[in-house]
Amino acid sequence: MRAGEEPAGRGLGYNRAVPSEAALRALSGDLDAAEPDEGPDGRRSRGSRRASGAYFTPPALVRFVVAEALRARAAGESIRWRDDGTPALRILDPAAGDGRFLAEAGRQLARWAASRGADSRAVARSIARRCLVGVERDPAFAAAARRALGAPVVQCGEALLDPPRQLADPVDVVVGNPPYLRSIHLGAADAPLREALRGRFAATSYGEWDLYAAFLEQSLAWAAPGAEVGLVVPSRWLTAAFAVKLREKLAEARAVRAIVDFGAHQIFGGATTYASVVFLSRRRQPRVEVARLESGSWERGSIDAASLDDRPWRVSVGARRDALSAISRGPALGDVARVAKGAGTNADRVFLLEDARARGGRVFGYSPHRGRRVEVEANITAPCVRGRDVEPYGAVPRSLRCIIPYEREGRLYSAGALAAAFPLAAAHFEACRARLEARERGRFAGATYYCFGRPQNLSFHRDSAPKVVFPDVAREGRALLDTTGAMLLDTAYALRTTDEGGYPLGVVLAVMNSPIVALWLRETGIRLRGDYVRMKTAYLASLPLPPPSRHTRALADLGRRAAGGDGRAASAHPAPSREELGDLLRRAYGLSTAAWAGLSRA
Repeated sequence: MRAGEEPAGRGLGYNRAVPSEAALRALSGDLDAAEPDEGPDGRRSRGSRRASGAYFTPPALVRFVVAEALRARAAGESIRWRDDGTPALRILDPAAGDGRFLAEAGRQLARWAASRGADSRAVARSIARRCLVGVERDPAFAAAARRALGAPVVQCGEALLDPPRQLADPVDVVVGNPPYLRSIHLGAADAPLREALRGRFAATSYGEWDLYAAFLEQSLAWAAPGAEVGLVVPSRWLTAAFAVKLREKLAEARAVRAIVDFGAHQIFGGATTYASVVFLSRRRQPRVEVARLESGSWERGSIDAASLDDRPWRVSVGARRDALSAISRGPALGDVARVAKGAGTNADRVFLLEDARARGGRVFGYSPHRGRRVEVEANITAPCVRGRDVEPYGAVPRSLRCIIPYEREGRLYSAGALAAAFPLAAAHFEACRARLEARERGRFAGATYYCFGRPQNLSFHRDSAPKVVFPDVAREGRALLDTTGAMLLDTAYALRTTDEGGYPLGVVLAVMNSPIVALWLRETGIRLRGDYVRMKTAYLASLPLPPPSRHTRALADLGRRAAGGDGRAASAHPAPSREELGDLLRRAYGLSTAAWAGLSRA
C-alpha cells in the first residue's frame, strides 16, 4: 500500500455500503421531529417555487444522504490523504441551491480528517477549497452557497448543458436534490432550456419528462470509476412511462445500489411530493437494496439487479413481495384488455346535469354552473360516471347525464350543426360561454368554445359493449359493470377485454373489486396520502389475473351476477356475497386460505 493511503473505511466506522436499520430509524425520527425548513426560498410564492422546482431538503435528510454516499465510497476502495490533511476526494452537488449538501459533506470530511489527528478548523477551510464542487443555476442561491461554504466553489450555471471547468474531471461522490420540474412546466418557465434538453438524455427522450431524471442519469457521467451517487428524487421515475429509457439505461449499467422510498410520507414543507433517495454506483451491482417506509416503520430487502429492465420497477420487499409473487401466474391485465381514461371537460359544472329526467326526447336537469334547471335534447346527452360515483358492483347513476357536443365517432359538431340539430343545448352553451372560454387562459375561445378540454376515448366509452368502470384514485378495489354506453369523466377509467385476449370480463370485474388491486398498486405505483392509490393505466397493465381454469369460468358468471346480470337489471339468480366472490377468486389464483388471508393483510 502506498504512503498516504488507507484501506476502505479504516478508522471511519463505514464498513457497510447500504443504509443500516439504525440509520433509517434515526432518519425517520429526525424528519418527524424537525420543524419545516424551506431554505432561502421560503419567502417566495408557492407558484414561483413550483415554477423553478426548488424545494430545499430537510437537514436530517441531507445528513443521511451525504453519510450514506460517503459510506459507500469509503467501503469501496482506499482513500488517499494529502499532506495538508484533506482527503483526495471531490464531492459534487450539480444543483447546489444554498449549499447545504456541500456544507454537510465538508463537515463529515472534516470529522474524518480530525479522526486522523488533523486540526478540524484548519482542515475544514482546506476541504471546502479542495474537495467541494457545486453548480447552481440561480445566481442568488449560488451566492448564498458560496457565503455558507466560505469558499468560491459553487459556480453559477446549468450543469446539464454548460458545466463549469470544475466538471472537466470526474468526481468521487455526487449528492444533492435536483429540481423537480415536468417538461410542460419547464417550457412555460424556460422554453429554450426545455428545447435544449429534449432528447439530449435518455431521461428526456420520451413523453412528458421531468428535469430531475436528467440529473439522475447525468450523475453517472460526472462520476469517476468507483464513485458513488446519492440523490433525493421523486419515486415516480420507478414506474412512470416517461422514464422507460432511463430505467433501461440504469438497469443495463447495473448502476442502482439502493433505493430508500418514503412512500406517502411527506418530507418537504409546502409541497406534496412522493420522495425517495436513489443511490447509484459506478461499480456494477449484483443486487439493489430497498428500504420502504410503510405505516411508520421501515421494510427492508433486496432485488436481483438482473431482474430489472425498462419496464416499471416493482421494488416491494418482504411479505408483500412474497404475496405478489404468489399471484403472478396468469396473464397481465394489459395483455388481455384495453384501459381507457375518461374525457376531461375542464368545466364539469357546465357539461353535467344533475337530478336529470328524460321525457319526450328532452332531458331536464339541474345545471350546477347556472344554478337552475335547464332543458336540452336527450340525444346529445348520455349517462355519466365520475370516479366518486363508482361503488363495488354498483350501477351507473341514473340521474347524472353529460352533454356531449360530439358525434359518435368523436368529431366535434360545428357551431352551425350544433345550433341546427340541438338548439336547446347550443343555447345552454351560449349562456355558459364566458366560463367555457376562460378555460386554460382562453385556449378554447372562439367558434368551438363548447368543446371538451380533453376529448379522449369518446367512442370507446359511448360504445354500449360492456365495460368495467373504476375510479382513478381509491383506497381499495371498487368497480362497476356498465352496458349503457355511459360517458366517463377523467376521474374514472374503463376497460374492455380484447377479442384477441378472450379473457372473461366478469373475472376482471371481480379482480377490480378485490384487495389485490390496492395491494398491487401500492407496490407497483405510487402510494398517495391517506392510503390511496392511483389506478393509472401504466400501473394496471402489469396487474396479474388468474390463469384460465374452471374457477375462472365460474368466477366470470358470479362477477356478472354480482353486478346485476347485464349491468341493467337484477339477475334472476341471487347475487353472490363478497365472501363467495373472494373465496372463488382465491381458488382461481390457486392460493390457500392462509395465503389469501396473508395477502389481504399485506
